[in-house]
Amino acid sequence: MGMIMWTTVDPTAEVRKRYRANGWWDDRALPMLLHDALTTSSGQAFRVHSRSRPFSGTVGGVTAHARRFAAGLARRGIAAGDPVAFNLPNSAEAAAVFYGLALLGATLVPVGYTAGTRELNHALRESGARALVVWHQTDRPFAFDALAPDLPWLEHIVAIGDAPSPALVVDFDHVIARGMLDEPASVDPMQPAVIGWTSGTTGDPKGALLSHRTLCAEVRVHMSPMMAPRSRPLASTSPIAQVTGMLVSVLVPPLLGHEIHLLDYWDAGEVLELMTTGSLSAGTGAPLFLASLLDHPACTAKHHELIEMSSLGGAAVPDELVLRAERAGIVAMRGYGCTEHPSIALGMADDPAPKRAHTDGRLCAGVDVRIVGDDGRDVPVGGPGEIYSRGPDLFCGYTDPSLNAAVFDGGWYRTGDIGRLDDEGYLTVVDRKKDIVIRAGMNISPAEIEAAMTSMLDIADIAVIAVPDARTGERACAFVRPVPGREPPTLDRVRQHLSTAGVAKYKWPEEICGYRDDFPRTPAGKVRKTELRAVWAARHEHSKEDTR
Repeated sequence: MGMIMWTTVDPTAEVRKRYRANGWWDDRALPMLLHDALTTSSGQAFRVHSRSRPFSGTVGGVTAHARRFAAGLARRGIAAGDPVAFNLPNSAEAAAVFYGLALLGATLVPVGYTAGTRELNHALRESGARALVVWHQTDRPFAFDALAPDLPWLEHIVAIGDAPSPALVVDFDHVIARGMLDEPASVDPMQPAVIGWTSGTTGDPKGALLSHRTLCAEVRVHMSPMMAPRSRPLASTSPIAQVTGMLVSVLVPPLLGHEIHLLDYWDAGEVLELMTTGSLSAGTGAPLFLASLLDHPACTAKHHELIEMSSLGGAAVPDELVLRAERAGIVAMRGYGCTEHPSIALGMADDPAPKRAHTDGRLCAGVDVRIVGDDGRDVPVGGPGEIYSRGPDLFCGYTDPSLNAAVFDGGWYRTGDIGRLDDEGYLTVVDRKKDIVIRAGMNISPAEIEAAMTSMLDIADIAVIAVPDARTGERACAFVRPVPGREPPTLDRVRQHLSTAGVAKYKWPEEICGYRDDFPRTPAGKVRKTELRAVWAARHEHSKEDTR
């Protein structure tokens, strides 16, 4: 089977020339960049901190497994450019799969380990994946019978684990049994390296194509300078199956010569103990991680010193969290990006504390931003408007090319977020147009949840909104208008229904609000979710008053 030819959106010739002239783009694709980094860092420690399957080894040891895995897939006909999906938790095997696919030049199709069967099947269809690698342990077997039957491109399924597998499933140990990939693949840097999945205003996740040139620019030019000042290794719970996680957890550390420490769970008390025994930093990523460490009664001044610095993003970051960290001697900073454009603005350790607390950082190298008003014109400096971005790390289109026209405007990416840019180049995100819930760094599409809940017999109408949550940044709240004569369904019934429908658990609503009248709507009939958020806020304010 030949390489899939995706429809991509490329920058203008003038912009491409500028990216090359400044060194933001070079001719290296991910296989060569990663090969050089893994070779240089081969002696560094590679550890997985897990309650059930801990691992202690070296980067070189994991790389050897990666090269064996790449050779095993090559023997089965998988070649550079072929999409290969994996659905794995943070583990040594997941890193070996990731590195092996990258060295082989395959197009990586990561699917979150917490994804539901509906989401996984959609990713397999949309990407045209030729192979799938899954976690299949006795304590958590993979549901092979839940795979959709209409996946004609899917030729190979590889299982990692000790649970018995169906006849046509290949064991991971068998794949890596013999041979090694000798040299990294030669790949056109403009070809897709990764398909990242993002939930937006549509029901199904969108597959964002990140080219080799895009991903290498993000690793070299943006994330490496941000992570380089760390004086100790970072214990990362960010999933390899997310774009931010793959960058922070397994791509940037070997490029910088750092040790790699992965976690497959999060428990603040246990992480604090791990930090002390291993002299590790932690608390980078979604604000939940840093806040839970600082809130824990076992957190001491020594832990503050070990945390050292924390880069926060993926969910709303409270100003007070950054200032609280500052008072504890921790340099915390905010950042802004998305799957389509991973780093638009980043706070840096040498930024003044007020800028780190109250803005999302300065524009990254090579990134341009326009702030555009509702009339389509750029607004004056300091004024709010939709953020349009472009840069060397911008994605090159969706797997479904029909979606491209809605987000690209003359080479600019319309983020759907509202922000303002000050005269020093600091960007602040103040709101968003996109109808999504961002829970602990994970995007949730309200449209997907609404579509799945409409089949419940006692629901006449449903609207899912994002509401603030002190722990996760946001959570999903479902406003439900019940069928006349019935009561809104309980939260337990909703969750049972969504579980049966194959919707991932992290997407389930965490609150149900009954609503007897028709929802407030625009003249075109669209639900005014801003007004529903105001209703939610008023109800919760009354609840607080009642308990005083």
